[in-house]
Amino acid sequence: MLRMTDPVDPPAPSMPAEPGPARSAGTPAGTPADGRPEPPGDRPLPADRPLPGDRPPRRLLEHAPSERLAARRGGGEEGLGARVDADDGSPGRAVVYGLIAAAAGTLVHLVAATYLLWTGALLVVAVTMGILVGLAVAVGAGGAVLARARRALAIGLAMGAVGLAVGINWVLSGMYLGPLDYLVQVYGMLVPLQLALAAAGAIAGSR
Repeated sequence: MLRMTDPVDPPAPSMPAEPGPARSAGTPAGTPADGRPEPPGDRPLPADRPLPGDRPPRRLLEHAPSERLAARRGGGEEGLGARVDADDGSPGRAVVYGLIAAAAGTLVHLVAATYLLWTGALLVVAVTMGILVGLAVAVGAGGAVLARARRALAIGLAMGAVGLAVGINWVLSGMYLGPLDYLVQVYGMLVPLQLALAAAGAIAGSR
């Protein structure tokens, strides 16, 4: 029991708390005590999130546009190969097909001029012969011969067939006249017109 006369020690002074704003209970972690959000440069960004200003990488195409277009037209590599096999041709085949058509045209021209005694109608025979020769050359050439070469071959064969038919007619006539005299007196301008129409028909048929 203490007596009133006994001295009492004074209480120790408490240390003042450090100054600073108090953090509210609802402030999330990582936010300063003053409540202001941290600037974007101070916060770490996730590894899978692009940085501001970065451009996403471009997606590379598996095939070039030209390859895709060729595959679309030809049905892919298999379809393209099948297409080439379907219309496969060669220069030799174009010559053979053209010669067959020219020989047939020469025979028709001989029959029309010698037995049927056609004159003006030979123009129709010449243009028809040219078209058939051009078609035969185009079928035989396929895609292996350029269009310019096909036309040149068809024109040469068609005009040659007309010239051969006229020459055979001159031989069958007995060759009493010279070649030029025979052409002038018997055909006149029909021969140049036949040659021109045969060439035109060959160009049309060989396209």
